[in-house]
Amino acid sequence: MTFLLDTNAWLWGYSEPDVLPAEIQAILASRQAQFGLCAISLWEVAKKHQRGKLELKQGLGVWLRGAVAAHIQLLPLTPEVVADAMNLPDFPVKDPGDELIVATARVHKLTLLTSDTALKGYRHARIQYFKPVQERDRK
Repeated sequence: MTFLLDTNAWLWGYSEPDVLPAEIQAILASRQAQFGLCAISLWEVAKKHQRGKLELKQGLGVWLRGAVAAHIQLLPLTPEVVADAMNLPDFPVKDPGDELIVATARVHKLTLLTSDTALKGYRHARIQYFKPVQERDRK
């Protein structure tokens, strides 16, 4: 396992892959690749859905089970992850979910795939930033 999927990369990769640039689509399409997913990402998607900001074509439980595919390993919130999240140096975001996701990447020594511009230059974790394909650029 090399990559941890940020919530946005996971969500788009499963439901709207055309939002992802070709390079990221190729990484996600690799048949041998295994990806990590922080458990908090499930909650983030569920919260978005609950607040009416994310429409799902299936019930939440069914969608979540389908989106956690065989090549995705769900990584739990462990004492090590939580402790690291509380001690991230110079962290640029005030979102606890982002803290836990970045800490999960650090603890598991994974590269975070994200489109979050606030994390783009964060030097205390391995981060591969991508810019989503804009609506006007999509076919």
